[in-house]
Amino acid sequence: MQKIYKWEGFEGNIAKNGMVEADTEEKAIAQISKQGIIVTEINLLQGKETGSEQKNKLKEYKASKIANKDKVIFTKKLATMIKSGLPIMKTLKMLEEQAENPHLKLVAHSIRTSVEGGNTLSEAFSEHKLVFDTIYINLIKAGETSGKLTVFLSKLVIHLEKIEKIRKKVKSALMYPAILLIVAFIVILIMLLKVVPVFQQMFSSMGHDLPGPTKAIITVSEFFRDPSRGGVLFLVLFVIFYSVKKLKQKNKNFKEMWDYRILKVPLIGDVIIKSTLSKIAMIMANLSAAGVSVIESLNIIGKSITNVIFLKSFEEIKRGVTEGKTLSYLFSQHEVFPATFHQMIAVGEETGRLDEMLESIASYYEEEFDMVVDRLTELLEPIMIVFMGVTVGFIIVAMYMPIFQIGNAVQ
Repeated sequence: MQKIYKWEGFEGNIAKNGMVEADTEEKAIAQISKQGIIVTEINLLQGKETGSEQKNKLKEYKASKIANKDKVIFTKKLATMIKSGLPIMKTLKMLEEQAENPHLKLVAHSIRTSVEGGNTLSEAFSEHKLVFDTIYINLIKAGETSGKLTVFLSKLVIHLEKIEKIRKKVKSALMYPAILLIVAFIVILIMLLKVVPVFQQMFSSMGHDLPGPTKAIITVSEFFRDPSRGGVLFLVLFVIFYSVKKLKQKNKNFKEMWDYRILKVPLIGDVIIKSTLSKIAMIMANLSAAGVSVIESLNIIGKSITNVIFLKSFEEIKRGVTEGKTLSYLFSQHEVFPATFHQMIAVGEETGRLDEMLESIASYYEEEFDMVVDRLTELLEPIMIVFMGVTVGFIIVAMYMPIFQIGNAVQ
């Protein structure tokens, strides 16, 4: 029994949608593409998956645990072996044998089996969409079509390395301050719960009035030691954190408001904007070089971005492109895209060298991103160290102030 798929796409600049009958999703897309329609979304509407399709989905699910660095190494090896002239089947067999990640080994075996069965390399990769995204598959397809597979595989390696670099850069920038914050919190909590009560007991036997800072610290210590107050505070904070997380997932308006506010935070917002702009330009450049239409490129980019403000802008830009407006004009209508971004695109459109200009934009914003992350790191580290030093120092001084007072009185 054939399955029925519901699809959406574009024929030229006109949005289209409909339903089609086919055995598999790949055959459904092939049928629609023959009509000159670019498919942007397709979903199974009626029919059941076969055992082999369910098995493939299981493989994809397990393979979703593959890290981006594993994909980088896998793609590098693929590009190197094909460039050296090794036959494709031998290359795929070697990749399967050399894969250290068991999930990646499973995927490599599936790809090799698919190619042996007569599918093209891009078709074999497209069977694992949870591992290899649309950009990856489109670049391989472009390499097969143009006969320049090694060129596009090299582009793919660069793309994956840059994405990994951005991820690592953000992670490393936040890691050290986060560790300092956790250590500071633990140290302060230990002092309030364990150290301060010892001093409090000692001071209670002295019969003297305590200085203001000492009283304040003892009050805070008593608050956190009392389950009805300190315990409730921690519970409330946890509920707030959990509620915000769920609201971001379920409530579109809250997610939009949250993303907008995050973009306005000094340095943090800059990091998100610069990394997103670099990613957008890089993806557009690679997809344009692969012969992917502007509409489809914008649709693919939209699926790779999580910030709602950028997503809303892309939806409006896609509508503008279907009306025949230029990219530079459309980008200039949204404040989230700075003047430098759309002005450089305008230059690319005027000179007819948009691909090269997009690569320049990606490099420019990558450098900007690096500088912002470095500034963020330079700022956060001393702030966290000063915060920890001042807080711990204040507690220690407050605890010793009564002892100093007694010493002065004795003198």
